[in-house]
Amino acid sequence: MNEQTSGRNASPASARKKRDRGPMVLTAVIIFLFLVLSVVFTRPMLTKGDHAVYKDPYDTTFQAWTLAWDIHALSENPLDLFNTNIYYPNPYTLAYSEHQITTAVMAIPLMAITGNPVQTANYMLIFNLFLCALGAYLLTRRLTGNRTAGVVAGIIFAFAPPRLAHMGHLQLSAACWIPLSLLFLHRYSEEGRTRDAALFALFFLLQTLATWYYGIILAVAVLIFLAVRLVMNRKGFTVRWTGVFLLSVLVALLLITPFAIPYLKVQKDEPRFEREIEEVDLFSADVRDFAIAPTENLVWGRLTAGLRETTEERGGETERSLFPGLVPLVLGVAGAVLLFRRGKGKERFFVRYYVAIAVASFVLCLGSSLYFFGHRLNVPMPYELFYYLFPGFKVIRVPGRFIILVILSLAVLSGFAVKAVIGRVSSWRGEAAPAVAALLVVGLLLVDLMSATLPMYAVPLADEFPPVYTWLEGREGEAPTVEMPLAEYDKETFEWGLQYEETWPQREPMRAYYSTLHWKKIFNGYSGFIPSSYYDGVFATRDFPSSEAIDFFKAEGVEYMIIHGALYDPLSLQEIIEWMSDHDSLELIERFGDDYVYRLKR
Repeated sequence: MNEQTSGRNASPASARKKRDRGPMVLTAVIIFLFLVLSVVFTRPMLTKGDHAVYKDPYDTTFQAWTLAWDIHALSENPLDLFNTNIYYPNPYTLAYSEHQITTAVMAIPLMAITGNPVQTANYMLIFNLFLCALGAYLLTRRLTGNRTAGVVAGIIFAFAPPRLAHMGHLQLSAACWIPLSLLFLHRYSEEGRTRDAALFALFFLLQTLATWYYGIILAVAVLIFLAVRLVMNRKGFTVRWTGVFLLSVLVALLLITPFAIPYLKVQKDEPRFEREIEEVDLFSADVRDFAIAPTENLVWGRLTAGLRETTEERGGETERSLFPGLVPLVLGVAGAVLLFRRGKGKERFFVRYYVAIAVASFVLCLGSSLYFFGHRLNVPMPYELFYYLFPGFKVIRVPGRFIILVILSLAVLSGFAVKAVIGRVSSWRGEAAPAVAALLVVGLLLVDLMSATLPMYAVPLADEFPPVYTWLEGREGEAPTVEMPLAEYDKETFEWGLQYEETWPQREPMRAYYSTLHWKKIFNGYSGFIPSSYYDGVFATRDFPSSEAIDFFKAEGVEYMIIHGALYDPLSLQEIIEWMSDHDSLELIERFGDDYVYRLKR
């Protein structure tokens, strides 16, 4: 009798435990789904990412160098973080591109385990996409109260075609902090809790320290949020609410300032550091770019190949493939229409806000000049006004990257459409119908967004580096070195900018990557900005070998010169060797196959 009574009493408790475990199990399944999709959409990066990079060894190896340098500097001398080993003798050379501190800090354990900068960068890209899916899921689930809606939003935000176009840009994969910032901004707006304001500021900080691009773009999203809220709920801006919000933002800005100062110093010393409006125009999107998918998209990449060819004249396909996918577009528009017609309470704010940032971001993607199917129209664009009024816009070269907010808006609004569909189906098709509808929507979405297998480019690992770099590792001190040849001197590309000189990306990215072995100072470098010293070096070596070139490098403080003989034709190499041997100020001290090492005597 007691045993029977005990069994009956245990039954309700067991049922409660099962009910309590249900949401946890479902959350674990969703997290696992996002992890699997992050691996599938980047295939074969997980299996080949230990020895290969996406497509080519240019930006991708530079991302590996950036993470490796950040981790090296943070462990050796954090105060010297911005004074990297490239582009000697210039200071603050990390500020020539994105410092990516947020991603680097997260990558420390992975780098410690693998000791492989390439593998670390590849796996962090996969992890960043996973975090993007998770961030959009949390935001949309909060706004809709529906898990399936959150899953759909997470997939759209992480894997929409414009995101796939930037597989070679690790910094642009780190967008997860945008939806997380907005999540806690929504919560603070609704509930007024100081903790939510602090978390908003924290994620704003993390996003800005991951990439300045998205930090500026997030700031635009926040300003639009405040503007829409002011129009719809002016009384919500109480003294306390406003004060706590401003204090949180101020703390975030104060923490960002030390990382901004080096960029300001470089801007002061290098007039070319700012993006000229003509360069912005070069990368401004055409209206038809929103119908162009990148080659990485399995379905639309092929179907829009003809349109994609039109991007070669300006910007290139990576920056101008802005098609968000058909399913996100249909669901997003449907969600917006639904909320405008039937939205109640907070939903009225949600639809106005996310439509506002979608429209504003679409216009900002068009940049400083309106291009319509290849024709430049004489229509004033808001971007040019922002360029001159807000300093942050002068560091943005590619307006099309505002597409990230369009994608997020479509993701959130798609969530509301999915919620409505599931609600309608569940009311007249039985218990299994919502699950079937959810699987159907997710299946269609995956077909629409699915990536093709990514092309991978094999790169040498540390134990496969040319022996000259192992020799350089053994030198004492900074051992300032120049590797020859630099980029070729061509009058036209020299005037346009050496980033348009094809020999610069062919030579310099791998030299920066090889320097992860020795961390010695090198005159060479690769980044989003090329300093005047490198231009001066290219000009001084235009007739190399010459006394002008040697005197220039001596004045720069260079101690060693490495001649990569394989990059010269045999006659030119012989001429260089004979010329160098006839000058007492140069001493041949080592030779490694086709690599000759000279010391520049003082």
